[in-house]
Amino acid sequence: MRITIRSLDDDGSEFETDQELHRAFVVLHNALIRTRGGGRFADSSAAIILAHESDGPLALAALKEAGIRALTS
Repeated sequence: MRITIRSLDDDGSEFETDQELHRAFVVLHNALIRTRGGGRFADSSAAIILAHESDGPLALAALKEAGIRALTS
């Protein structure tokens, strides 16, 4: 499952988006949710790929609690 990470501001810079992406990885790691990887993609999106589809709802809840804007795609 792919989780797209967005900066706090819709007009956020690449640096801000990268910071949010890094923070999202830390949140998921601390929640013991395994990932396959992630980063910035050719379409300029930032996303994390979960190791298990079933972790999707838990991952979104953990990210929401941390104040990270995320959605599945």
